[in-house]
Amino acid sequence: MGGAQRIEALASLRATGNVIVGAKRARFTLLAARPARIRLETMAEGRLVAQGTDGVDPPWEADLAATPPRSSPMSRADARTFAAESEFDDPLVGGGARGFVLEDAGHLEEDGKRWPRLLVTRPHTDPFHLILDPVTFLIVRRLERRPTALGRPTEVVTRYSDFRPVEGVLLPHVLEVVADGRVAQRTEIERIEPNPAPDPAVFRRP
Repeated sequence: MGGAQRIEALASLRATGNVIVGAKRARFTLLAARPARIRLETMAEGRLVAQGTDGVDPPWEADLAATPPRSSPMSRADARTFAAESEFDDPLVGGGARGFVLEDAGHLEEDGKRWPRLLVTRPHTDPFHLILDPVTFLIVRRLERRPTALGRPTEVVTRYSDFRPVEGVLLPHVLEVVADGRVAQRTEIERIEPNPAPDPAVFRRP
């Protein structure tokens, strides 16, 4: 990814780009900081919606276009997923010290290659698998099962691609979420600004 020193030096980031869901496209700004603080603002159809967590209190969501702005805690299911995805570092970066257990889960046979597979577990969270590139060992996929709105479990695959250096750390700039074999969401990052100095208050519920 770029080496331990460069990873440690990248303590926060601001990403901008587009998120595509079906035929709809929305602009987004993502602000993230170690260890698990995140704020995501999305502008679509004239509405500015924010989601976030400070890593301590429950994740929240807010309609910033309303007068006055309205905010509320996320539903339990949404909060669980949001909190799991708000960690600044992936499980391969000091995962043991953060409570992750990584186990060899064999290989995925595809395109004539053997893609290493890891089983990732952690107390109070759902297990998932990581698929690694057989040459670079970068994480290229995350496999998990999530409940639908009706409670039915569905297989969700997150694909990571277009890795580019940010202060020497290789980060994906395209993320695709595939549910039941269909692309449900595609995120295209145009720019990542390294180490902004965010006010801690921006991660708290408005």
